[in-house]
Amino acid sequence: MMNMQQPSSLIIDPEVSALFLPPDPYFTSIIKQNIRMGLPPAPFPVWNDILMDRLNEYKEYVDTGIQIKTQPLFFTSKDTMLAFICQMLATGISKTTHYKMYLIGKHYQYYKAAYYRSEVESPHNGLSRSELKERYSKDIHKSIVALVDTYDISPTTVHYFSRFASAIDSIRGKDEHIGMQILSGQIKIPKNKIIELKSCSTNELQRYIKMVKHSSAAKISTSKIPGNRPVEIDPSHKEHLDNRIIPEIKQMPKYDPDAAVSSLALTVPSWTDSIRRVKTRSNLSEVSAGAADNLIFQLGILENTIQIIKNELEGITKDAN
Repeated sequence: MMNMQQPSSLIIDPEVSALFLPPDPYFTSIIKQNIRMGLPPAPFPVWNDILMDRLNEYKEYVDTGIQIKTQPLFFTSKDTMLAFICQMLATGISKTTHYKMYLIGKHYQYYKAAYYRSEVESPHNGLSRSELKERYSKDIHKSIVALVDTYDISPTTVHYFSRFASAIDSIRGKDEHIGMQILSGQIKIPKNKIIELKSCSTNELQRYIKMVKHSSAAKISTSKIPGNRPVEIDPSHKEHLDNRIIPEIKQMPKYDPDAAVSSLALTVPSWTDSIRRVKTRSNLSEVSAGAADNLIFQLGILENTIQIIKNELEGITKDAN
């Protein structure tokens, strides 16, 4: 059931905000354009008036006077709601980036807390520990089965990602800006080093990041870029000018109108695989009504979005014919 609400009535929860990267300027500009045209946004998913997704879009709509719709979702607790957001975001990322590792680690932490309060049930709950070990691995536990199935990774990897997420949270507690730069890939640091940084003081952390930035800058300093240093010519060797090696000047890549569409086409198979895994690895008849409603809602959004872009692309192919 959809609800009509004023834009300023929803709650921006800090734990939810911590799961999202800073907004993309391009998409922010599209949102602002929609607001100028008076276009209402798609329904915002909420739980107990806590906004669960599209935080930046919601902030842009605050104080516009445009009424918004919300889609209330059901969860047994805040931890199960946060675990759902982590899964929603992580499954949309094809590569195993620092950000995806963080989301999977947080997913496990929230899911595990809910599991031990009996707020969620483990898949294959009827299996014994020995049967689980035979089906999965020796270090499997019922609190981790759902994540192993969802992400198709080992229990050891899930535990490692959980430690990684805790290290990121520790870094963000000392310097939020550095933490977000690491998650967004603006600062390149090996994952094992990030876990080590958890025990550093704020000053030690900031000194290390300065060193990393300085080292990165030195690698691309202008003195090392071909074409920036003048070629010194000895007048007595002018006859050899035609034989000297001129540094190649790198050309900026040309605009490719197919780039975004081609990238999307490469991503779609991973969505298909995720949906197939749900069908093949889950007994859908045992899924709770709340979990089913959540997935139906997300698949509806995906279906509508797919139909919109299909219609536009089919128009292009018809024109070409």
